[in-house]
This record gives sequence, structure tokens and C-alpha cells, in this order.
Amino acid sequence: MIRVTMPDKSVREVPEGTPLADLAAAWQDTLDSPVAEGIVNGAGANLNMPLTEDCTVGFLPLNSAEGNRAYVRSLLFLFVAAASELYPDVHVEVRNSLGTALYCVTHEGRFSAEMLRNIDGRMREYISRKEPIEFVLVSRKLAIDSVVDDPVLGKDRIGLLEMRPDLEKIPVSRIRDHFEFFLEPLLPSTEYLGAFEILPFEDGFVLNYPEEGNYTKVEPWDRHRRINTIYHEAEEWAAMIGCNTISKLNRLIRAGKSGQIVRVAEALQEKKIAQMADYVACHKDKLRFVLIAGPSSSGKTSFSQRLSVQLEVNGLQAIPISMDNYYRNREDTPRKPDGSFDYESIDAIDRELFNKDLQSLLEGKSVRLPKFNFKTGRREYSGEIMQCEENSIFVIEGIHALNRQTSASIPAENKLKIFVSALTPMSIDNYNRIHTTDMRLLRRMVRDFQFRSHDALATIEGWPSVREGEEKYIFPCQEEADMFFNTSLLYEPAVLRKYAEPLLRDIRPEQGGAYLVASRLLVLLSLIEPMEETAIPNNSILKEFIGGSTFAAAL
Repeated sequence: MIRVTMPDKSVREVPEGTPLADLAAAWQDTLDSPVAEGIVNGAGANLNMPLTEDCTVGFLPLNSAEGNRAYVRSLLFLFVAAASELYPDVHVEVRNSLGTALYCVTHEGRFSAEMLRNIDGRMREYISRKEPIEFVLVSRKLAIDSVVDDPVLGKDRIGLLEMRPDLEKIPVSRIRDHFEFFLEPLLPSTEYLGAFEILPFEDGFVLNYPEEGNYTKVEPWDRHRRINTIYHEAEEWAAMIGCNTISKLNRLIRAGKSGQIVRVAEALQEKKIAQMADYVACHKDKLRFVLIAGPSSSGKTSFSQRLSVQLEVNGLQAIPISMDNYYRNREDTPRKPDGSFDYESIDAIDRELFNKDLQSLLEGKSVRLPKFNFKTGRREYSGEIMQCEENSIFVIEGIHALNRQTSASIPAENKLKIFVSALTPMSIDNYNRIHTTDMRLLRRMVRDFQFRSHDALATIEGWPSVREGEEKYIFPCQEEADMFFNTSLLYEPAVLRKYAEPLLRDIRPEQGGAYLVASRLLVLLSLIEPMEETAIPNNSILKEFIGGSTFAAAL
């Protein structure tokens, strides 16, 4: 018998080998949706996992953030199982997420509409039969032997296992006769996966899934063609360097090619920035404002500084303006339902004053720009006066810079809108992705510790609020952009590991949801070969987060 501490601190004695799901059943009535995933000693766990020692357990509902991630992974597994049964010679690869959908392709050519309908039908058969998604432990040898001859998955899977020599038993998931390896927990059964749709898209297809908070309903999918184009570009860059998966990156690092990876990745970004500056220079008779927005930890400030340098190379005078200086005085700041200040709301910005100042600059008038004092919570004015000259370009950075209301008084011909984000093309293997939001969280965590005296716990606990603001105010405006810039660097996971691991290890199981996130990120980082940053130039966007940036004064 083993002792299990339940979420209410009560202790139950159960036979060794009892599945976590057996304990979840008694807890279901306390949750707003079916139990999706378990927590064992603070870390995520499959509900079908047998308990083998004394432990503390918890349960996550399907409508939670982690529950939604489990839904997406399980839906993908269901698709792969159904596709493999019907078309065993076809290999599916997840490229990236597009809103509430996974964009996937095949190595053997595109699925026809009929093939997708057949797969959809087979998936729904599995769902109607409530097929269990089993948790299985296999020997290390069996895990290697099962993929060693696979021309698509073999090298990546074996490379991942090489990074974890401590694992004697490898956890895999099974639907009927189909086995697959996933880094994170899956749902216990197919019966919860009824809400999805499969849509042809570009060279592949998308799996559209429910939004977080409503696992029973699929919203109409918004076709994110422009974002997908940026992903395609990033994937081409990754293919050029030869490290579109973690295993390939690891092999290059071990081969002593870190410097080459850094130089090519940085050069590709610099070339893109230079092209943007060239565009501005070609339209300098009309363009006066470059408006830059993006989510947290996307590297907006470093990008703005590098763009400014390239504008100056073109003979233009780049003048920075921060929208943060147009915050309303604290007493006029909108509040959230809980009474706290909502600094991410567009209503926290004095749009009237901002538009008035931009209009005055466009007309050639002298403008005294404000400076927001974050300590006092009030706008102040110094002696700084701006005026638009013939070669002036105002580079404006702010989370609301792309919102139409922000610069409504300025004609479209006078402004260029750029959306900046960190869209990682790196994957673990065909089915396990590195989430863009996870990479931004790692960036922010390292930066917060380095420069803002915040530990990883504070960053992780504040992340849901940050993400809520992004979904509400930032991402809906990305389609307003005239240009997109991807700040992700192929090598950055290998650099961030050294900084992030110690911070994540300081988080303890008793710290609840933060430990759940920390344990998940630690598993990811454990698969990545660490890399020294000696070859990284001081103007790199990554330096904004790890330190040593030549733009430190602006950060």
C-alpha cells in the first residue's frame, strides 16, 4: 500500500500501481469540466499513470490552460493514429500553431480532400468507441529499436534519448496498436475529443481545436496567412542552417559549430532589418512615423534600436518615441474588475494627446514631449522639444502602436506599421513543438531576474495576466501591420538554458501552478545542449534578455 495526499490534504492508502484516474473520479464534482490531467508531486502526469510510491496529487480540468494543451496534444495523437491506420506510408509533421489550430504537412505530399475526410471519419469512430489513451513504460532499447529505421523520426528521437541517459524506462502513449512519444501528458480517453475540424490549408492542413475554457465548441477558424508566411520564412532559415529540430541543433553544437549558427542567424535578421530600412528610405517623401508593436518579450526595443541604426545608414534621422510616456496619470488609469490598475488597456494611454502631438509633428510644429514618471504615476515635462525635419523618421514603440485608434489622426501614407514577435521554427520532433509562448516566457524570466529583481516564481505567476492582455489588446491588431519581423533566434534555447535552469529549480512543489510550469520547462531544457554565448554580437536581440546589449540604455 502507498499513501496519497489528496488536494484537500486528506491522505488515502491505495494499492501500489493504482492509476491516478481512480483517484480523480472522486474529485470530479469539484471541477467545472472533466479531469484532463493529473499532478503528481507538483508535476504534470497522465491520468492513466500508475502510482508507485507515496505522493501528493492534484487534478486539472479540461477547461484550464494546461487542460487545453493536453486536448491539443491528444487530438494530434488521434489524428496521427487514424492517419497511420489508413495511410501507413505517410508521415505527418506539425509545423506551427495558427490561432486555435495546428498547421501540419506531410513528407510525402499533400493529403487530398477525400483522404482528410476519411481520417476525420476514422477519428470520430475512435471517439465514439471511447478508446483509451494508455500510458505505457517501455525499455530504452525498445524505444530506440522502434525508430532506428524510421527515415523521418529516427535521428531526432534517438538524439533526444541521448540527452536523457538517466531514463531507463521511456513513457509512451498508445491508442490501440499505435504508440507515440509525447513530452507532456495526454487525456485519458478519446471521448473528450469530439470538438475539432480538419481543413485543407496551403500545402497541408490545419487541425482546428476549441479555445481555452470551452472544450466542447470549435470556433470558426481565422486563416492566419500572413503569420504563416513568417513561419515559412523562419523554417527556410532553419533549413538553411540545418537545425530545424532540437536534435540537429544539439549535433551542430557538439560539432563545434555554435559560432557559425550564431553568425548566420544574426546576419539573416540584420539583412531583414536593413531591407525594412531601405523601404522607409525609398518612401521618405511621405513616411514620417514607424509604429512598432508586439507581445511581451518579443524584443521590440532592441529591434527598434537596430532599425534606427539602419535608418541612419540610409541618411535618415531616427527619433525614438515611447508610447509608455503617454500613460494617463495614475488616478485616471482604468481598473480591472478586481480593482487593480489595467496598464495594458488601450484606455490607459492618452490617445487624444498622442494623436495631437503626432499631428503637430507632421505639420512641422515644435512639440514638447511628455515623460512618464513610473514612481509618481504622473506625466512630466522637461525641456525636450521635438520637431520634424526633412529627413526625420519617428520610431514609435508601444504595445498599442498598431491599434487604429492610437494614430487615427495620421494618414496611412505617413506611417509604417510593424508587428514584432518571436515565432520559433524549432521543434523537438514531428509531433512535439516548442511553444512560442514558452520561449517568450523563458526570455522574460531571465530578463526579469537579470534586470528587474524578479524571481522566476513572480514571472510565472504574472504570466497569465500578461497573456490575457496580449490576447485582448495586441494580437487582434497584428493584421493591421504592413510588415512583420520575427525576433526568434534558432540558437537561443541553447543559450537560455544556462540562465533559466537555476531559476526554475528554485521553484518548489508547494508553489502550485508555478511548479507545474517550471517542471514542464525543465523537461524541455533538459533536451537541449547548452551553448556559450561568446559569439553573440552585442546588438543581438537576445542580449536584451541575457545582458550585455549595446542598447542597454534604451532597455
